Amino acid sequence: MAEQPRQEGALLRFQAMPWVASGRALLASMVVLLVCDVIGGFIGVATGAETWGGAWGFDTESTVPLPVGAVQLVLAWLAARNVRPPVGRIAAVVLSAFCLLSVLAGLFDGDLIGTVASDGFLSWRVLWAVVVLLPVTAAVGLLAATRARQLRRRP
Repeated sequence: MAEQPRQEGALLRFQAMPWVASGRALLASMVVLLVCDVIGGFIGVATGAETWGGAWGFDTESTVPLPVGAVQLVLAWLAARNVRPPVGRIAAVVLSAFCLLSVLAGLFDGDLIGTVASDGFLSWRVLWAVVVLLPVTAAVGLLAATRARQLRRRP
């Protein structure tokens, strides 16, 4: 009897895609997340919830602070670049953990709940956070975890 080829799962096919396997998807998604963070600050200013000076600082409630976003971008670059696999792997693991914490904080730290209470569920800030920022952050985290797993397998 002839053996049937082993069926690859969707996750394995996704990980094997050249764009994902090379780390370019991680870096591109992190750039998108950074742009979304900047837009989130503008939305906070436009709605009156943030000031120009605080919209991208450490006291912001509309997005992550831009210095944190810059660190995330550097971590994504290190993971995608893979000059030294241990450095890239560590950067990918840290970025993945950072994104997980960011999603959990975004959901449960009270800022989103407070925004819903004050602005309503269908406000720009709530919709931006729930429809854009949190899913993009989760995607970056999953791509970082995928990259860490790929770099673990390399010699």
